[in-house]
Amino acid sequence: MLRLIIDTDTAGDDTISLLMALKWPGVRLEAVTVVCGNVEFSQQVENALYTVENFADHYVPVYPGCDRPFLRTWKYADYVHGKDGMGENYFPKARQRPENKHAVQALLELVNSSPGEYTIIAQGPLTNIATAIMLDKNFVKKVRRLYIMGGYADGYGNVTPAAEYNFWVDPDAAKIVLHSGINPFIVGWDIAVKYSVVEEDMHREIAKWGTREADFFVKVNRKVVEFEKRVMGIPGSTHPDTITTAIAIEPKIARKVERRYVDVENQSELTRGMSVVDHRGVLGKEPNADVCYEADAQLFREMLFKILRGR
Repeated sequence: MLRLIIDTDTAGDDTISLLMALKWPGVRLEAVTVVCGNVEFSQQVENALYTVENFADHYVPVYPGCDRPFLRTWKYADYVHGKDGMGENYFPKARQRPENKHAVQALLELVNSSPGEYTIIAQGPLTNIATAIMLDKNFVKKVRRLYIMGGYADGYGNVTPAAEYNFWVDPDAAKIVLHSGINPFIVGWDIAVKYSVVEEDMHREIAKWGTREADFFVKVNRKVVEFEKRVMGIPGSTHPDTITTAIAIEPKIARKVERRYVDVENQSELTRGMSVVDHRGVLGKEPNADVCYEADAQLFREMLFKILRGR
């Protein structure tokens, strides 16, 4: 049994990642922790609550965490996901309410209660994870594996020319995590662009499947499809968070993984949040992360479509 905690800035693809974690056999999502990022913080919490209430077969607590980056101001990505972060569907408020405990406290308690058992998927800015690391120096040793959706190994930014959104929102937190010794597995924006796109015509096909999961997928990605086509020139929706969760569940989706030294820029405004991967080892520093360079797009789609068909 893969025991998961997902740390998320819940909007758009974040919810589909949660859906996969909730529905895949042999996986148990045991907590959702929410961090600042895509849209207004309380809306992110509501989006997480709505998703787990409607698709979980067991109670999944949702813990609100850090509602701002350590040092920075940032802009929401509601221009991508819609004002509600869910394709502007404005789903009804869930009956389930968030836990009173702070997400960082929940992370520490869960990991300390079962050392070496929890895999964490960090699919938003790394503020919650970095705070947990600062509060408990042994946290990094007790996490089974940390998967990070952030940065890129080969490509370009999606919020600035230099930076992927999650690293850009809180580059100081990203730097703390990367230098903590936790040895993360990093899935970057480049992987999403190359291997996770679901094309517009496929969205129309999915809409015919008639399952609650398929209907949810099409609705929450409605604004994303419009944005990707208009601004990014991508003919469909991208799924960085979901492919990261898929890799955590089925590692062979990551077809090429290399040990690399990875850092993040947190001084320059021009390149704020830029991920720097030492591909050739020119810095002479010990590698601190496993970096995904290639993924199996077909296997990812098979996993995603299996979930959306409700099987």
